[in-house]
Amino acid sequence: MKKSVLLFAAVMVAAASAPASAATDGTLSGSASTGTLNLNVQVDPMVSIRGLDDISLTIDAATIGSNFGTTSGISQFCVYSNADALGSYKVSVNGLNGDGLGNPYGLSGNSSGTQLNHTVGYYDAAAYNSIAATFMRPNVQKTMENTRAGQNRATDLACSNTGGQNASLRVGIRNSVALAALADTYTGTLSVVVAVP
Repeated sequence: MKKSVLLFAAVMVAAASAPASAATDGTLSGSASTGTLNLNVQVDPMVSIRGLDDISLTIDAATIGSNFGTTSGISQFCVYSNADALGSYKVSVNGLNGDGLGNPYGLSGNSSGTQLNHTVGYYDAAAYNSIAATFMRPNVQKTMENTRAGQNRATDLACSNTGGQNASLRVGIRNSVALAALADTYTGTLSVVVAVP
């Protein structure tokens, strides 16, 4: 009796560790024959960023007098992530280094060769929120999600189910920085890198 119990237990362990049933052949029949096959599809984590717009700003006396301390421009765009139900992702914003303090990014003067430093804020919703936004620094990743502020997770690369946009970025140039700068056109490029968390 003890041997039969052990044999039964061994069979059960083998069955539990065996792979799922494989495809089966149909039998010869004069009317119908049925074969079966198993399907196994793996969807890997993926991320995408699309729809960024260039930002162009003009800072003059009128701007300085009415901008409440900072001249800023916003780009709204789409980030896709299927990593989880929240659409989680990591993001970094990279560019020319600024002063390393309150203005972490920089732009280069085309004529003067001097630098105009600025800030970058990132918010993982289409409507930029300066209070809830994340203060970014070059080459530093931050964790974000598609579903911030009641948004739905993007289900295609164009964020069609969220109005085409689900994230926003703001470039800010403080008045103190602008007033200290030489008159010039300052240019640069920001690289927004999204990654699987």
